Formats: sequence, structure tokens, C-alpha cells
Amino acid sequence: MNDRAMGNPVYLKGEIRESTSIGSVYHRLRISLTQSIGPIIPGQFAMVSVEGASDMLLPRPFSIHNFDNDGEGSGLDFLFKVVGKGTALLARLTVGSPVNILAPLGNGFPDPPAGYRAFIIAGGMGIAPLFPLVLRLKASLSSISVLYGAKSQEDLVCLPELLDIDGITLNITTEDGTRGEQGLVTQLLKQEKDKSETETILYACGPEPMVRTVTDFARERKALCWVSIERRMACGVGACLSCVVMTSDGYKRVCCEGPIFDAEEIVWRDDVGP
Repeated sequence: MNDRAMGNPVYLKGEIRESTSIGSVYHRLRISLTQSIGPIIPGQFAMVSVEGASDMLLPRPFSIHNFDNDGEGSGLDFLFKVVGKGTALLARLTVGSPVNILAPLGNGFPDPPAGYRAFIIAGGMGIAPLFPLVLRLKASLSSISVLYGAKSQEDLVCLPELLDIDGITLNITTEDGTRGEQGLVTQLLKQEKDKSETETILYACGPEPMVRTVTDFARERKALCWVSIERRMACGVGACLSCVVMTSDGYKRVCCEGPIFDAEEIVWRDDVGP
């Protein structure tokens, strides 16, 4: 275990504290836990399940969107898109409903070296694990640029929260042009290429083509780059081997050695994902 994966995951009972629909297909859950689960690093995730639910036989992995620890209990926020029976079931849960949580899992984003400028690139629901990173870096960095893109304005589900954060530069794109600049979020990154000679670190999460473009940009510029890789998983603890990713050191498990990887080690393939 490295310094980006502190402590051991804990299996806990929790209950829904808030359940909020965002538009027609997005949802936010806030879950209260009865005890602290220790340090959480932005980028880590949790496995969430509902005991006895026939529509959700396996737990679902969710990036931890926000969190709090007060020594006696914990709170975890999850932001997700309703895409199947499992997420639909979670979205229907009411305040007070019990849930099972295994967290924190995986590793997290590392802090940047001193003097670096941070670019945070989020595509769609990729904002979920990056939002707590913005909050963490804001406390120590003087220059944070958040590049946030989605298909349309309705898909910018975290925009109100980002607009409430002072001291960051926020740039928006939508593919249909309904908010911000029309196009892909990676075009904003390319526009920044020659604006500053300051050492840069990139953090990215989103659709795989977007993450690959960010990776290529970082390699071209020889910039530090950390990416969150998304994979389907059944256990979250490395036993099922369903979430492997190809790296320069062979296959690695996204749930254990990831989900955060140094972009340099990812081996991208043209026929399938890494």
C-alpha cells in the first residue's frame, strides 16, 4: 500500500441522509455512516449495495464525490447517472433507507510538486472524483484551472458546486454549445499549450477517448499527468480480476493498483481499451 492508499477499507452499515434527482437522469446520494472510516483521498471509491435487493445482486462501485469525518461518524456523497437497474434502485431509496458500504477503496490522486500549476480536466461524470480534488488543491495551490465538458448544459451536473468555489479558473465546453464553448473539453487544454511556461500537472477523468487525448497531450509536453481509469468491477478488492488494465508493467487491477494511474504507464490499444 502506498501513500495514496492510506488505511484499510471498512465494511459499514449506512443510511441515506439526502437523495436528490438532478435533471432527468442524474442523482446525488448523501450517506451517513455510524463511524469514521479513516483518511479518504480524492480519487478513491466505495462499493455500495442494498441488502436483499433482487435488482442489485452485486455491489456497485462509485467514486467518492465528497466526504466528511468528524471522529464519531462519516458522511459520503455519491454523484451518478441512472443507467441500469442498480442505479435506478439506489435513486429510488428514500431518506433513512439502509445501505451497505465498503470504503475507502483503491488509491487517490497525489498532490502536485511545489510550484506546479494544476489543470483538472473532467468529461461528463468524470467530475465526480475530481471535485474533492479541487477542494483539496485549493487549500495549497495558487493556480488551479478546471476544464469541464459535457454533451449539453443538462449534463454539467456539478457546475453549481464549482461556481461556488472561489479562487479557481473554470472553463466550460458543451458539445451542443448550450453552455460555454462549443466542442470537446480537450480543445480547451490544447488552447493552453503555449500560454505558460510554468511546470504543469494534469489530472483527468472522463470518457476513455478524452483521457487518451489528455495522456497524449501530457506526453507531448512532458507534463506530469494522473488519470482515473474506469472499469466494470464486481468485488472492489482485487479478487474477481474483472477490472484489469494494460500497463507498461503488465496488467494491473483498477480496484487495487488504481483507479488512479500515472498516465505514462498506461498502454493504450487501438482495438480495445487499455
